[in-house]
Amino acid sequence: MPLICLEGASAVGKTTTCQALAEQLDAYRVPEVNLLFERPHPEPIFWYFERQVERWAIAQEKLKNHDLVIFDGDPFQPLWYNWAFNFVDWQPLDVLRGFYRQQLLEDKISFPDGYFLLTTQETQLRQQKENDLTRSRSAFEKHLQIIEPQQRYFQAMNQRVPGLVSWLEVTNVASNVTTIIKTLPTFSQLPKQPDWLTLFDSLIEWLSKNKP
Repeated sequence: MPLICLEGASAVGKTTTCQALAEQLDAYRVPEVNLLFERPHPEPIFWYFERQVERWAIAQEKLKNHDLVIFDGDPFQPLWYNWAFNFVDWQPLDVLRGFYRQQLLEDKISFPDGYFLLTTQETQLRQQKENDLTRSRSAFEKHLQIIEPQQRYFQAMNQRVPGLVSWLEVTNVASNVTTIIKTLPTFSQLPKQPDWLTLFDSLIEWLSKNKP
């Protein structure tokens, strides 16, 4: 299982779990855009999307020397994030579709081999935020709004490629790592070469027909 992605709400423990997995399995973690790159000012319209493509390129390069590469955050995050806020103040769906579809056609990006969606109660998220002194999470309250839409998006993805997404109820990092390691072999049961372009088009259609 070479390429997986961890997703979930802010403060759910994605980064610490990714780091622990990387240490235990000698895997490589690809950080989120905001931690990997410095944002320019003003920011070009496609800058954030292009950095997701760059993250994918980094992952492909690291696969040459690591048995497992872990995305700390979904490279297709703008799809469900912008939709979750009804595209207000964000790029609309047709722009997202045009950019990502072209990158898929040119084999410059694709979907990970499997997703883990980390979940927990809001009270636990708030507690973990308060205990994490390494990050301010200034948009934490805003990001709480995307939890339910994010869940629905990944449910839609799993309906189209059953088993692509595994839900992980967070308890602690050690337990997260144990569960993920046990689950990794199940991804090998997925189709060897899923039609990722068809999945993308289907998700775009779903986003266009469903309200966040």
